[in-house]
Amino acid sequence: MSAARLSSLVARASSGQRPSPARMGLRLCSRGTSRVAGASSARKLRLAMGAGCIPKAEGFVGEDAYFASPALSAFALADGVGGWASRGVDAGRFSRALLRGVLDGLRRTKDLPVVSSEAFQAIRDGRIRGSCTLLVCNLEQDIFSALNLGDCGLLVLRPTLILPRVHGGTVTTTMRRLYRSSNMIHRQNMPYQLNAEDLDMSALEPHDLVTLKLRRGDILIAGTDGLFDNIGDRELTAIVLAHHAVRSRTATGGSSSTEMATVELAKQLLERASEAARSPVEYLSGGKLDDIAVVVAEAHDWEPAVSEAILGNL
Repeated sequence: MSAARLSSLVARASSGQRPSPARMGLRLCSRGTSRVAGASSARKLRLAMGAGCIPKAEGFVGEDAYFASPALSAFALADGVGGWASRGVDAGRFSRALLRGVLDGLRRTKDLPVVSSEAFQAIRDGRIRGSCTLLVCNLEQDIFSALNLGDCGLLVLRPTLILPRVHGGTVTTTMRRLYRSSNMIHRQNMPYQLNAEDLDMSALEPHDLVTLKLRRGDILIAGTDGLFDNIGDRELTAIVLAHHAVRSRTATGGSSSTEMATVELAKQLLERASEAARSPVEYLSGGKLDDIAVVVAEAHDWEPAVSEAILGNL
């Protein structure tokens, strides 16, 4: 894929940040509940964001949907289930409609289960056919929340300095993993999902809900399974670390520099995942050809002015 085409698929934005479990004063909770300790010492942060999507077929929008809103300090991804195509149904229409409802809901409340439930109910009322997985995230001051249902992925990394063991040695940087989501699947290639044909709203009940306290510089990588099926966590972390090292040598500082860094990293991840997906020998058995949607975010100090633009393919 050409750099020009890839650039046109990538968007950007700005908003918030986060740390790790017990040490960072946070607790990770699942199945619809969440708690966080130490919130009284909250620090205002925003997320600088880069985002994009590459459909698996040229000339099509694809079944993955995504948005990132700097003004709302929020982003979301939904992966439409491709099996609907055999019934003449475009699951991408379902996933995009769901995220439009999520986006509208986030303008009224930051309660992610409520937002997701209302958006799903609107889909059912509108009789839009299809099904999809869902990942919804938002930041308030330094508290990052994520609701996940299905196999979209979320990886949160913290750049950490490693001091030399001997005098005169070199200080190095590593990426400490603060959080990695777990896939919620019934069996292989059948993730938990929201389905227009569900008899009630119970499909949302088994979601994971996590709350994290971020710090300035924390990096969040979110994507549909097209990203994480084609780039393993170790390689993904190595890409982030290499990008961070180059940026550390060349960055001028400021929120615009952070924003451009997330845009560039999103482009790199999209390019690598797309390359792996089309490789006949990747991981011996070949890559997984799929739509790929990615959101990259980095926490930075809060600023009062922020773009109202919505990044995404809704």
